[in-house]
Amino acid sequence: HSEQPMAGAIILAALLSPAVSPPPSPPPFPPGPPAPPPPPPPLSPGLTGDPHLHFAHGGEADFRGEDGAVYNMLSHTNISVNGAWEMASFLLPLHWGGMKVRGSFVTDAYVVIKAASSGRTIRIEYSPNQPPTPLVHGLPGATAAKRLLAGEPGIAFEDVSASLEARKGGQGGGAEVLQVSTAGWKLEASARLIWRSTVPGKKQIDLSLAPLRDPLGPQPPTGKMVAPHGLIGQSYDGDGIAVDGKQDKYKDLWKAQGGGHEIVTQAQAEGAIEGEGDDYKMADFFGTDFKYSRFAVAEAPVRDVSKLTGMHRLARPTTGAPGSASTWKVSSGTIGDDEREGQNEPAPSR
Repeated sequence: HSEQPMAGAIILAALLSPAVSPPPSPPPFPPGPPAPPPPPPPLSPGLTGDPHLHFAHGGEADFRGEDGAVYNMLSHTNISVNGAWEMASFLLPLHWGGMKVRGSFVTDAYVVIKAASSGRTIRIEYSPNQPPTPLVHGLPGATAAKRLLAGEPGIAFEDVSASLEARKGGQGGGAEVLQVSTAGWKLEASARLIWRSTVPGKKQIDLSLAPLRDPLGPQPPTGKMVAPHGLIGQSYDGDGIAVDGKQDKYKDLWKAQGGGHEIVTQAQAEGAIEGEGDDYKMADFFGTDFKYSRFAVAEAPVRDVSKLTGMHRLARPTTGAPGSASTWKVSSGTIGDDEREGQNEPAPSR
């Protein structure tokens, strides 16, 4: 029986003893929500945040742009696709210690289409941060713009169709996707929340482009070749060669900018595009005219890829001549910087 008092003393001493380990340090900022499920397969890669450009044959580049500027993404016979850029900040994952990226995103999309038969001009705008959009302007018999709603029938006029689809999953928990088709192109503009944005509720647009027929084939009504252009469109040059331009590497930016708690993106797709970024700047949202415009030209050659200074690589085996199905049945587009792979690499040591 003498063992019972001794055991009680040991337990009492343990309860009265101070904790030997210090409390854990608080995280640099409150943990965010759990990682979202994988996004649904998009129409194609293309343009994603900061924005990250995905070219037709697999090349990539980043394009910071200017705050409030509108740039042409695709210019081809009777179609022009523009995007509006906006500076926006977001936080990197926790293992980066709360690092803020001052980047940019495409926040609005503007499409101009000249209908095949009548030549009527249809304009479509998508500004998810300023509802109600998408809006379709120029439909025959309409006294006001037609608003597209998810789950409801879209519009169809000659070779032009447009609709809005709600999709679940992906960054921010889902997206509303504007789908536009013509005889020659299909595009998707996916509006979603910026992941870990410093402005709650801020949305951006990921853009996907895909040709529905050979973009280097004879174009109506002239029957001549009009090679596409624009920041992304120019990559449909029929050569199967991927060209990589300048990209923002977070570790390199962090070191070059002093190793603080913020980094600012810089790349302007140098090496992967003809000319400079300012050459693609539009005068207005629905503008079609710029240095490399193809909207209303009768004939235009492909770019001279040998003059691009970015890294050239064979993107995929090609078996046909330039312009064959082996080279044009590819997709392109953009994604937001908050989805890029670089943020998942190990953080730099301080």
